[in-house]
Amino acid sequence: MPRSPIETRVQPLKLIKRRKKILGLGIITLVMILSLVWQASYTGWFSSEQELKVWIFDVGQGDAIFIETPEGKQILVDAGAGGTILTKLGEVMLPWDRTIDAVVVTHPHADHEGGLPEVLRRYNVGTIYETGVLGYNDLQETVEELVFEKGIETVMVTDKLPPPTLGEGLGVGVLAPDTNLQNKKIDNLNNSSIVLLLTYGETSILLTGDAAFEEEPEILNDIIEPIDVLKIAHHGSVTSTSREFLETVAPRYAIISVGAENDYGHPHPATLERLKTQNIEMFRTDLDGDILITSTGGEPTVESRPLPF
Repeated sequence: MPRSPIETRVQPLKLIKRRKKILGLGIITLVMILSLVWQASYTGWFSSEQELKVWIFDVGQGDAIFIETPEGKQILVDAGAGGTILTKLGEVMLPWDRTIDAVVVTHPHADHEGGLPEVLRRYNVGTIYETGVLGYNDLQETVEELVFEKGIETVMVTDKLPPPTLGEGLGVGVLAPDTNLQNKKIDNLNNSSIVLLLTYGETSILLTGDAAFEEEPEILNDIIEPIDVLKIAHHGSVTSTSREFLETVAPRYAIISVGAENDYGHPHPATLERLKTQNIEMFRTDLDGDILITSTGGEPTVESRPLPF
């Protein structure tokens, strides 16, 4: 039986709509593939080199540092103040990767620990390293509840009990605190900061949390030679990074994690002047965005590599 004129018109319309739908899906798929290829090349997902990568994320007024070892282990040191950390992790980790081997909480201040609850909800974390010092808000309790709910291993840290080596040739040493702070209260939580020294071949990177002047002697007890990269303590506060400390540590590069136009006046002009006097090359997240440190075991490379988001 011959088709009616209406049926004849309907069939091509359906075919056109189907083709448009297929074309639209194809374009979306192509854009996603090109985006992943660009992201992979930008962040070095598939690099064949045995390379250490340390991202100092631009998370505003706070600290969040992501370490990827030459063997692919992933460590997060602090998590900033809010949800920005999830966006940053999504930019440097593979889309299907939902595992972080270790998280280090340098101290329980909101600008270091505030983003951790969302990280724990979204990712499978292997081990959390902390001091156990008592904080002053409900954030620490929220983190503890999530850790218990997910059965995450927790290790209490002093410089007598450093985290294990995370990969061949990569050293992770704890330089402070030098006393057991579990369940203790101290007046200045900044001086409870976990301070880490990363070494890989000839590369050395010192991560200082918010350590103030009072904690610096503990750190210097374990510094036997100049380091390459110093993450400046407490966002460049005037109460950290003394002249004596800088002269002993003698870094080639300094990185300040700080929020643009923050209410604290960080980094302080006096701290900037001390860095300038020592002729240290400086990077700031408020001016330079995300900072990437890379090393294959020789001299490290430090560069500003702002992520898309």
